[in-house]
Amino acid sequence: MAELKNYHTVRYGTAEGELQFGHITQDNVLSSVLLRNGGSLNHYISMDATGDNHRKHGTICRSEGSFQVKAGDNVQDGSFGVYIEAKSGDLVLNAPSGKVKIAGVNVDIIASGADGKNGVVNINGNEKVLIESPTISISSKVSTKIFSEKTVEVIGKAILNVYGGLVDVTDGATSVLGSKGGPYLNEMRFKK
Repeated sequence: MAELKNYHTVRYGTAEGELQFGHITQDNVLSSVLLRNGGSLNHYISMDATGDNHRKHGTICRSEGSFQVKAGDNVQDGSFGVYIEAKSGDLVLNAPSGKVKIAGVNVDIIASGADGKNGVVNINGNEKVLIESPTISISSKVSTKIFSEKTVEVIGKAILNVYGGLVDVTDGATSVLGSKGGPYLNEMRFKK
């Protein structure tokens, strides 16, 4: 791509900060509006006019310190205080060297795909997935599976109820011998 030039750039500023219209960035993108802290090149808000698929007509907020949004002081119950929507593409929250925390009086995670391929919630932990609550309910309409390469423990310190229309319990030996008994199982039982 040819190097952009803008002969109509306007800059207002002091040593503490600047406002530019029509700024050309170091990576050859036209920033229609650039608001920058004069003490740091990495503290700015840029409203870009050109660039690649996600940069064109995009807004970048960059800061070396923390970025905080506080809103909703006068919002009535039932309305949102902060709303973020990605009309197309993904919404990514990434903290490569920290935690991602979502906290609220209630927290809903909803996947609403309706085509048989989408509508999936993935939770992956390369070490552990911990769930703790006084009451945990898991409900499904088609299938519920719990699988482990090693150990599965189900512990009810007071009561453990297992109900099923048909309950089949098998172990390693049963997978070879069959779970219902039969002549071969009886032969093995009495062979010593």
